[in-house]
Amino acid sequence: MLTNKVTCYYNSGNELPYFGKIGRRIMNTKYEEMGKDPAWIKKLLFVGVFIQENRLHAVFDRYNDMSVKQWMLLSVCQAFEEAPDLSTLAETMGCSRQNVKKIAACLERDGYVILEKSLADARALCVKRTEKGMQYTKEREQFTKEVHKILYQEFTEEEVELYYKLSIKMMNGIDYLEEYFANSRTK
Repeated sequence: MLTNKVTCYYNSGNELPYFGKIGRRIMNTKYEEMGKDPAWIKKLLFVGVFIQENRLHAVFDRYNDMSVKQWMLLSVCQAFEEAPDLSTLAETMGCSRQNVKKIAACLERDGYVILEKSLADARALCVKRTEKGMQYTKEREQFTKEVHKILYQEFTEEEVELYYKLSIKMMNGIDYLEEYFANSRTK
């Protein structure tokens, strides 16, 4: 017998029971049916970005020793030759400087990074990976490959390339949206 029933409501007014994987299959079928309407597709894609992010966070955070945000900060740090400052990390990760500082402080407490004053700008704090942080990243390389393999298993190589190109367009759209919101505040 299925328990722990939660009901999901849709914009259409329909109601579906949500039972974990079974509920997701029902929802996926519903999405496929409604996926013939361009207006619905845009709504679903917009909301879907947030749903996918939430689900990825929940899965990573539930089964790993480090939160997905902490893991992302370490990964982003690895991409820079010199230790990046908090503002650079915030811009790269798409979040606030304060959020990055909070994440970095947790990683510093656990010995993965150190926060140090920038040599170029004494007001800026840089996030430098420690030996433990570099070792963690190195040890997780195979795990990361497995994650990508599992996550993209339903995609062809051409679809992955297309998804990448579309993601760039979405990032541009987010820039346009930010500009729109900034301009609408000044009016």
